[in-house]
Amino acid sequence: MAADPRKTAWHRAGASLGVVGRQFGRAAVQVGKAAVEAWNAVDPDLLRHAAQLPLMGLTLLGPSHQPLAPLPADGYRPILFVHGLGGHRSNFAPMRLWFRLHGRSRTYAVGFRPELSLDDMAVQLRVAIAEALTDNGLPVEAQVDLVAHSMGGIIARLALDDPATAERVAHLVTLGTPHAGTQAARFARTPHIRDLRPDSAIMQRLAAQLPWRGPPLTSLWSHSDLLLLPAFSACVDGAENVEMAAFTHYSYLLDVASARTVFASLR
Repeated sequence: MAADPRKTAWHRAGASLGVVGRQFGRAAVQVGKAAVEAWNAVDPDLLRHAAQLPLMGLTLLGPSHQPLAPLPADGYRPILFVHGLGGHRSNFAPMRLWFRLHGRSRTYAVGFRPELSLDDMAVQLRVAIAEALTDNGLPVEAQVDLVAHSMGGIIARLALDDPATAERVAHLVTLGTPHAGTQAARFARTPHIRDLRPDSAIMQRLAAQLPWRGPPLTSLWSHSDLLLLPAFSACVDGAENVEMAAFTHYSYLLDVASARTVFASLR
C-alpha cells in the first residue's frame, strides 16, 4: 500500500526541524560555555571595580560645592572629607551617614573645581580648614581631622606643607591614595593625571616630606586596588599603613568596613 504523501512530507519536515533544533541546542551550549569561560577569565578585582561603578554614580548626586556653615557640637573634632580625581563631595555621603549614626555629625565634604591645579586645591583646603574652625567658634588651638580619598590625599599633604595648617590638623586618614604615584597615570595626559605619575614634580615634593613628620597619618591600602600600580604606592614611610583585604578603589567609599576603620583611627 502506498504511503500517504502528506504524512511523508510532515515526517520529513519534523525530522528537519529536529536536526535544526539539536544544532541550535549545541550552539547555545557552546555559547554558554564560552560566556562562562570569558567571565572566569576576567580578574575578580576588575569585576568588583565594575560592579561598584553604578553605586559610585549615585554618589555624584547633589551639589558639587557648598559653603561651610556652623554645625552643632558633637563632642569630637570637625572632620573634613576630601574627594579624589574626578570625584565629588557627595562621594562621602555613605561614610558621613555612618559617622552621623555613630555620633560624629560635625562633618564637611570639600568640593573642588576640576580646572584648579593641585596646588590651588591645596590652598582651597587650607581655607576650608580655617573656616571649619572659625565658623564653629572653636578656640585657636582647636584642630580638625582630614579624611581623603585617592588624589584627595595628595591635596591634603600639599596643604600640610603650610606649618600653620599642619598645626590645625590632628589626624589625616588617606584612602587608596597614590602617595608615591601610580603607573596607571601613564594611560592619560590630563594635568592632574600627569601629577600622579611616579616621576612628577608633585611626587618629588611629597617624597621630600618622608619619613612622614606631619600630623599622625593613617593610610588605608589594598592589593586589589587596580588604580594603584603598584598597590603599595599607597603606603607611607612613617605612617600607619593599614591593608584592607579585597578592597577596590571604590570600596573605601562604599564599604562599611572602611567607615569602621576610619572611625577607629580618628578616635
